[in-house]
Amino acid sequence: MLRIALFTPLRPVRTALADHIEGILPLLARKLDITVVTKGDYTPTDSMFQKKAAPYVPYISYREFQRNPGGYDLIVYQMGDEPEIHGYMLEALAEHPGLVLLNDLVMHHAIAGTTLNRGRPDQYLDEMRYSYGQLGVRVAHRLMAGERDDLMWQFPLVERILDQSLAVAGFNGYMCEQIRVLRPELPQRLIPYPFYMPEGFSEAFDADELRDRLDLDDRLVVASFGFFIPDKRLRLVMRAFGRVLEKHPRAFYLLVGGSSPYYDLDAELRLEGLDQHMRLTGWQDPVSFAEFMHIIDIAVHLRWPHIGGTPYTPIRLLGLGVPTIISDIEPLAEIPQAAVLRIPPNHPDEEELLAQAIDELLSDPRKASEMAQAGQRHIQEHHNLDQIAEQYLSYIRWVVEHREPLENKVHERRQRWESPEPCPGYERTIGVLGEALSGLGLTSDQERWIRPFAQVVDELLGPEESAGC
Repeated sequence: MLRIALFTPLRPVRTALADHIEGILPLLARKLDITVVTKGDYTPTDSMFQKKAAPYVPYISYREFQRNPGGYDLIVYQMGDEPEIHGYMLEALAEHPGLVLLNDLVMHHAIAGTTLNRGRPDQYLDEMRYSYGQLGVRVAHRLMAGERDDLMWQFPLVERILDQSLAVAGFNGYMCEQIRVLRPELPQRLIPYPFYMPEGFSEAFDADELRDRLDLDDRLVVASFGFFIPDKRLRLVMRAFGRVLEKHPRAFYLLVGGSSPYYDLDAELRLEGLDQHMRLTGWQDPVSFAEFMHIIDIAVHLRWPHIGGTPYTPIRLLGLGVPTIISDIEPLAEIPQAAVLRIPPNHPDEEELLAQAIDELLSDPRKASEMAQAGQRHIQEHHNLDQIAEQYLSYIRWVVEHREPLENKVHERRQRWESPEPCPGYERTIGVLGEALSGLGLTSDQERWIRPFAQVVDELLGPEESAGC
């Protein structure tokens, strides 16, 4: 049986990635000898980590792992963009290349959090130089001066992570395409998130009792779920729901989850005059989180800007048959049109479109039901837990089988990109071109305009100078 070291957060860490991995770990542990490597500052709470469990999954701290890092056939990293949660993985990956399960494409926040925010500006500048040359250094200085935080989305800082990876798994087609553009030679595979219910959830729980406890009685309930930050566009949601209340005065909106300490949602509810019509529940454990999904009529899950990862909450909502409104973003492009209502982010009428979508689903139960059924069918066909576990097993075995040549490729990539001048004239040319395109108002998400320029630069530099860049 293959010995696998799996770097991942686990509950009680407050991240959807812990919930996600704990759903599939029992299936993987029946076919692989898995040891989970945690940051080391908490005790996992899931029963599979107790020695009497079947299957039992042992866990060790990163410090313990460092005593014998060579004792595994493969190291797997479940990587995300939260520096306090994933920072130790960045350190380990630099020393021990492995298979990276890349949950977020934009890793700038994690890199900045583990360098710049810890008093290491030189390391941050080095990361920006590594990925983007002198243009990256100039952008880094602008960011360090407090200018245009949105630049982080244009410079994802995922390049060194890719170069240190034996192979990568992405969770949506958009992410895999972007990885292919950045590192065409890097092995990658699309493995969707699986649908499952958390340990301890019972279908027999009393949904009516929960509604009564929340004083929802016969109200129509709309809800959003997750960890709430400004990117979830809740100010827009509040204004749209205020419009909905004019037609549906008995409607109620639940915000199920916690919010950033830098984001006072309760104050915003009072400011919008909605504190009697919307309620923030606070952080919920996975079971309570899932129970709330059973007492609502429709859900709203908006996100902009996005960081390339697949939001897991819509997967669970659709799997449970909840009519769901989502932002029309690339990471959710695989969901069929008939299964959701999509709201284009930053559309001039985004607020009005959202209000109309909520009203449409509240006013037309038949349409809401048909949409929910289409969503459930999609999840059953493409997010089946057993099938996705087999995809993981197949990919892990493939990477182990090809480990030696993949390690050689990592060495080659590191040498290529860490050389003082990997491509003569490349940094200067790209820097000038990047600034020119930025001056014209083009951004990184306008690929159909940028790609022709990239092809021209590739031709100008020639095959020897542009190879690998």
